[in-house]
Amino acid sequence: MDTRVRSAVKAIRQRLDMQQRDLAKAIGVSRQTLSSIEAGDTVPSTQIALALARELQCRVEDIFSLRGHGQVIDAELVREVDREPSDARRARVSLGWVGERWVARLLETDEALALGTPADGIASLAKEKGRVRARVRALRDLESLHRNLLVAGCDPALGLLGRHLEERFHGPRLHWIEKASRPALEELALGRVHMAGMHLLGDSRVDENAVAVRARFGTLPMVLVTLASWEQGFVSRTGGKYKTVAELERKGTRVIAREAGAGAQELLESLFREAGRELKKVVPVAVARGHRAVAQMVAMGVGDVGVATRSAAASFGLHFEPLAEARFDLVFPATLASDSRVQALLECLSNARFRQDLGGMTGYRTARTGEEPTGAQA
Repeated sequence: MDTRVRSAVKAIRQRLDMQQRDLAKAIGVSRQTLSSIEAGDTVPSTQIALALARELQCRVEDIFSLRGHGQVIDAELVREVDREPSDARRARVSLGWVGERWVARLLETDEALALGTPADGIASLAKEKGRVRARVRALRDLESLHRNLLVAGCDPALGLLGRHLEERFHGPRLHWIEKASRPALEELALGRVHMAGMHLLGDSRVDENAVAVRARFGTLPMVLVTLASWEQGFVSRTGGKYKTVAELERKGTRVIAREAGAGAQELLESLFREAGRELKKVVPVAVARGHRAVAQMVAMGVGDVGVATRSAAASFGLHFEPLAEARFDLVFPATLASDSRVQALLECLSNARFRQDLGGMTGYRTARTGEEPTGAQA
């Protein structure tokens, strides 16, 4: 691996219309030394690098990088949707070092979440012994890629957590992979992500999140940590029209469902059982991936009602009829508890600024953020 340093000092300085002599004076070095730094022939001390970042109004990692960018990585490919990419020769991917191997997750170009995610590399795809492998030309250095955290879950607050994590520690990048609760747990079990996020129906007598983890992982030590609690309920354009499952059975009612394994769908199934009714008699007009997708479909008139969070309803100006409170937990193997990336994430969860920001989101409660629920560690 090429460990020489690539310098962007000159390019950034010129973009700011700054003279070399002025920058050299501001950071306390000679023009000759600055010229050598700009050429990549001299690696500056930490003090000078920080001074450059201050004067150039950017981060140190924006100025210096290893020339090892562009290294080719062999990775196992994971698709987020069941279809082939439009161009198997140039597919955008995120990368994570999981279970002593590289995992590449395809960033589908027609999904908003993927469009807002900078790719870790550009991959060419090929089938190998029945599995699709990715040969990825890295867009970031290997050290940075090794700090990536792959987290599957349905809570949009994972995106917020990722931004706080990157800002606070200038390091690990959290790649949020939108998955319903049980599919997210399965991704963790298959070793495709570092963490899974889940919210399954529970009451005062049983913690379904912990039960599901124990059922899937058996005696393997696992850790659950709460991200937040929030309300789930019926979202609709007509205020107060849908309050019970009986209204969903009315003729002509168009219901937006969630995929199998989603906490919202399991809540709906539970409500039908408690009412002595059968959900299978309600044929949905569409199945949505995620709470915001449910609210968006209702807002667009694709359906009349669905189950989503209060936050999702507020985002699209919809009526919200509360049904239950859900606790969204992050789960990961206990062997990762001492990992520096996980430690940074846990510290971020306990940070007052993050908790205040998260608590400002409609419908979110942060009283238990960062805590391990009772009996959460198996």
